[in-house]
Amino acid sequence: MSNEQRLPHDGANYRLDEAVVSERDGVLRADDYDDVYFAARDGLAESHHVFIDGTNFAETLHRHKHLTIAETGFGSGLNFLAVLDVLQKFPDYQPDYQIDYIAFESRPLPANVIARTHAGFPSLAAHSTALLDNLPPRWPGVHLCHFNQGQVRLHLHYGEAEDCLAQSRFCADIWFLDGFAPAKNPDMWSDAVLAHIGRLTRAGGRLASFTAARMVRDGLSAAGFAISKKPGFGDKRDMITGVKTGVKPPIQTVPASPKRTAPEKKPPEKKPHVGIIGGGISGASVAAGLRHRRIAATILDAGPRLATAASGNRLALQSPRLSVDHNPASQLSACCLAYAAKCSDQAAASIAGKVLSLDWPEREASRQDKFRRQYWPDDLLRAGDASAATVAAGMAMPTGGVVHDYGRVIDPARLCHYLAGDTPTIFDAEITQISRRDSALILDIKDGRQYAFDVIVLATGASLPDILTLLSIDGVRIDVTSGQVSHIPEQPGLADLQAGLSFGGYLTPSHNGFHELGATFDRSGCGDFDDAAFAHNRKLLPPALQQLFGHLDSAGGRISQRASTPDRNPVMGRLDDGIYLLGAVGARGFTLAPLLGEYLAAEIAAMPNCLSHHMQATLEPFRFRLRRGL
Repeated sequence: MSNEQRLPHDGANYRLDEAVVSERDGVLRADDYDDVYFAARDGLAESHHVFIDGTNFAETLHRHKHLTIAETGFGSGLNFLAVLDVLQKFPDYQPDYQIDYIAFESRPLPANVIARTHAGFPSLAAHSTALLDNLPPRWPGVHLCHFNQGQVRLHLHYGEAEDCLAQSRFCADIWFLDGFAPAKNPDMWSDAVLAHIGRLTRAGGRLASFTAARMVRDGLSAAGFAISKKPGFGDKRDMITGVKTGVKPPIQTVPASPKRTAPEKKPPEKKPHVGIIGGGISGASVAAGLRHRRIAATILDAGPRLATAASGNRLALQSPRLSVDHNPASQLSACCLAYAAKCSDQAAASIAGKVLSLDWPEREASRQDKFRRQYWPDDLLRAGDASAATVAAGMAMPTGGVVHDYGRVIDPARLCHYLAGDTPTIFDAEITQISRRDSALILDIKDGRQYAFDVIVLATGASLPDILTLLSIDGVRIDVTSGQVSHIPEQPGLADLQAGLSFGGYLTPSHNGFHELGATFDRSGCGDFDDAAFAHNRKLLPPALQQLFGHLDSAGGRISQRASTPDRNPVMGRLDDGIYLLGAVGARGFTLAPLLGEYLAAEIAAMPNCLSHHMQATLEPFRFRLRRGL
């Protein structure tokens, strides 16, 4: 292709830079920075001296049930392991503690390098195993990992520090400043980075760093910290500690709307009791997030059990919706996929371990050709010809395609039950009225039952328009469509299929004697089951795959309604006092909802959700009204 023919985003690189490292005498070195990741003598002792003791972590934990710790330069994760080590050795500090550990890293180390590095610290073996088991893929964006039964949450921001910090909205109690030496990595210690650190620290918050360089001290002083020199570790003469002075300005977690403003997040005086309306993937995901934060919740569902509406299909695909410009919605989709795949694997809900998006039909082939002219993390997106597609699928494919190694074919009911866990659930709960009584929200059920909650979450899928009308909330654009999936008896020609196939519709490997083939798309949202829908779903396939169904003319199936928005992005956030929403997850609910449920739970708990500001803007419930300037 000539320069004149180049399309926008041709050659775009969405991969992270590789860390160039070597190991000498058991010490990990960053060759591209000519510096070490930790002290040669005893990296763990250095971490305790500089960061644990330098910030009075243990004492602070004794006084606070929730701490937000932030770190520049995650590296091998040694400082994070040191925190886990303190929690294990001194469990009496706070038996019901909650810690959000927010770390920034531009060049994440491969898991095998981290493992070899941690081998030099046998006392941390159990913590190292937990970290390695939970490491996310090395994709740009924000990744969430859980430790200590959900009491410790690691938010890993992969990308350049200044860019990630500029998009962050949280309030840190403690900072570990642990980038490479300022003379060798000046970007990590720029005035802009240090100013963001000041912005993201509560009044009275503390920091510590191994460096005592004058430029760092001056930059932190300008950012609002009172800086002190302390004796350094080992051969280093000095280190610094600091305390944030002054009053921190309010943080907006989402763009302000005419409906409400977003004041500074303050933990509630008492933990609320949350009513989650809806027992599908969205409601179950919010329940999981609240359980991780030790917040009581009850699920109310109009059906007789969990996952009976749009979440009630026999099988579903988890796959990302990526764009050639890898915009915030695309980045969010990728991070959601990584988290959802981990949840499905832990729930034993994964039926197949990858998804293949075929170069079919023509519009899809054209879009994927654009991906081929870009650079993506291989395990997020691998484009190949028909031969590569055949290897990925386990059987002959008529076209090339794009492989998503983190894609999954899953059992929806199993995943929903795993996420809901032991959350109390009330079934056959059709809500007829929602009212306020003092500070409580009262839910009236059709059969006369009544329940009171401090907070409610709307997660009712296709019923969202009805419940928004019930609450007299306008300005949230929700479209309802219907789709029918076909249940195909096992076909000999598909016996070797090992991946989910996507092609404008989808086809799954056989499970419990059936393939799932979907799906129709009815904008009216009120379609009835139609035996002829099988013919429609079949025609979505490439002709060579259509022939594998032989003389099968009809099949059973299932129809359900799903909610979406005009821009195909979900809605998530606060609607009014005590009223929150997670919905319109569309056809990718099982990809998006598990992580979004965690983030909404964090909003309710007034704890860091760590979505970038741009990502949050794509989810703002009132965004369509905002775009019209109303």
